[in-house]
Parts: sequence; structure tokens; C-alpha cells
Amino acid sequence: MKFLKRYALVVLAFFHLAVTRGVRGSFGVFYVALLQAFGWSRGATAGAVSLGIMVEGFSFPFVGVLTDRLGARRTLILGGFFLTFGLAFSSTLSSLWELYLWWGVVTALGLAMTGMVPHVTILSRTFTEHRATVLGFAYTGMSFGAILLVPLAQIMIGSWGRPGAYLGLSGMTALLVLVPAWLFLPPLPQEFPKVKKERGGGTSDWTAGRALRNPVFWFLFGCRFISSVGTNIVNTHQIAHAVDIGYTKIFAAAIFGLMGFSGIFGKLFFGFLADHMRREVVFTIVQGLASLGVVALIFTQDTSLPVLLYSYALLYGLGAGTRALILSALSADLFSGKNFGAIYGYFTLSVALGGGLGSWLGGALYDIRGNYFVAFLVAFICFALSIPAVLLSRRLPRPSD
Repeated sequence: MKFLKRYALVVLAFFHLAVTRGVRGSFGVFYVALLQAFGWSRGATAGAVSLGIMVEGFSFPFVGVLTDRLGARRTLILGGFFLTFGLAFSSTLSSLWELYLWWGVVTALGLAMTGMVPHVTILSRTFTEHRATVLGFAYTGMSFGAILLVPLAQIMIGSWGRPGAYLGLSGMTALLVLVPAWLFLPPLPQEFPKVKKERGGGTSDWTAGRALRNPVFWFLFGCRFISSVGTNIVNTHQIAHAVDIGYTKIFAAAIFGLMGFSGIFGKLFFGFLADHMRREVVFTIVQGLASLGVVALIFTQDTSLPVLLYSYALLYGLGAGTRALILSALSADLFSGKNFGAIYGYFTLSVALGGGLGSWLGGALYDIRGNYFVAFLVAFICFALSIPAVLLSRRLPRPSD
């Protein structure tokens, strides 16, 4: 029974991360529909994504504290309500400020409270061995979310219109996030593991204050920041780019759903590999694959070579989605303990800063240049710079007793 309860947490994380990744990724198809419906500039419309990423990210430390103090069940249920109602009210928007409110604030809070901070905290405490492998299984939910929800959002928009599609996502959220959290999680906070030495040299008595004074924390924070800039340039604008150069909307959505299939293999394989090799080496491999994928996207300038778009989906899917689980496992190795939720929340604040900048920057560079060449080039540079940031962190003093 204890075995089943432990692995039920992995299944729950899988479904919740599938919903959060699918909802977040669906903005790419809603983005095109919003541009056509209201004629807003790309920079101003993408600004809602930037606001959402920043609200989500700046909420992460608070979400981590909630998970540490109130428990996962209450945190996830509250987040499920925010996510459900944020999507439902997005169906009523008719002005830019409403998009910023319902998507950029309310939905973003729901994504923060049902996403990686509570689930990485739960799983890292439960599985001190084979941590990256377990996180890899949970993170495959993100790939399934991209595979299913992004194309499904495009189908719902085509069949029911944009408002109906938002309501459809809202109903799915209530079913897949609220109900399982209510039924299968215990009402009390999870027990904390006893103090012990972790794989990366960390101990289980870390506080948020101690972590924030440690240089290794800031090197990893900077790595995730610049990676998030590049990731959100690409993720927010990839579908718009494919449509601009002549591909149909449903084909573009399906191609980027294909990215989820490669992501499934990447998370499972590289998660397993990260438990048997130095995590920094595995990070270098996956970030290199993501960089090659962006190169293929840069050279996709018309519909004459769809193999480039397929290559992008394969390589970027293998690398980009795997990066987060490796950095999560690495941070759990180093900064474990009863305050890890708060520490991991501060760590993922980098997603807010980098992601908010990246989504806006991609749209702003398009408005200036009239295409996405420079924007995607910036993304490539960000990925390339993140590799030495992680490798250099190995040269710094490691967290220890």
C-alpha cells in the first residue's frame, strides 16, 4: 500500500503537469486567434504571456512556502480553482486589459500553484534515490500536455470559437486537477525526511536564507534565467512563425504537438541517464540538442523544406523539456530538507524573470524586424550561454554541513 501511495504521487504530478503545460502551450494557438479577432500588435498581445510568466514565477516562493506549511493538497486545490476560473473568464474577454487580468494574473496564479514547484517538492522528498528518473516520468506529463492539448485547443477554436475553447479547457482543468487532488492527497503536509547527506553534497537543514547566500544557487539561477529567455521566445512565437511562412494553423499545431512525442523519450531517457552520470554533463547534452533544434527553426523560412520543421520538433523536444527536470533534480540534491519548497520556489523565480522577458522580446523583435530571425537567434545564444553557467557551478564551493 505504501508503494502504491508513493507512485500515486508520480501519477498525480503527471496529470497536473500535463494540464499546466498544455494550458501554457495553448496560448500559441489562442495568440493567433486573438490577433485575428482584435488586431492588437504582436508585442502587446504577447505581453499578456510575459505578465503571466512573471506573475507565475514571482508566486513560486509563496507557493513553495504554502507547500511546506499547509501541505500539497490545500495548495493544489486552491491552485485548481484559480486555473479553472481564470480560463472560464478568459472566454468573456473583449479588451486587452481583460486578457492581461484573466490570463496574465488569475490563470497564471493557478499554473503556479498546480505546477512544478509543489510537485517537484513532493517527489524530491519522497524519492531521495532515483530522483531524476522519477521526475522524468512525472515530467512526461508536460509532453503529453503538448501532444494533446495544444492541437486540441486549435480544434476547439475551429469548432466552438475562441470563447468555447477557453470554456472547454476550463472544464478539463476542473476534471484533471481539482478532482484528483481532492480525492488522492492527504490533508496534512507531507512528513519531512530525516537529516542526511544528499548526492550533491547538500544537507537537509537548509533554509531559504542560507540558500540565497550560496553562490552555487545563483549560478544555477542564472542558468535557468537565460534558458527561460530563449525558451519563451521560441514557445510563444513558434506557431505564429510557422503560419507566417505559409503552413496551415492545424498543421503547425500538430507539428508542435509532435515535439511532445520526442519530449517523452527525452525525459525518460535523460532522466534515467542523469541518475547514472553527472547531471551537469547530461544538461550539456540536452541543451545542445535544443540549440540544434533552434538552428533548424531559424532556417525554416518557407514551406519548401518541411523536414526542417520536423527536425526542429524532434531536437528541440528532446532537449528543451528535459532541461527543467535535470536542474530540478540538481537543486534537490544540493538544497534538500523541510524548507526545500520555499528554496525551489526562489530558484524557479528565474522562470518569471527570464520567461517574461523572452515572450515580450520575441514579439517586440518581430514588430521591429518584420520576422523572427533575430528573435530565434537570441534564443540560440541564450541556450549556448547556459551550458558554461552550469559547468562553472561545479568549480564553486558545494553546499555542505
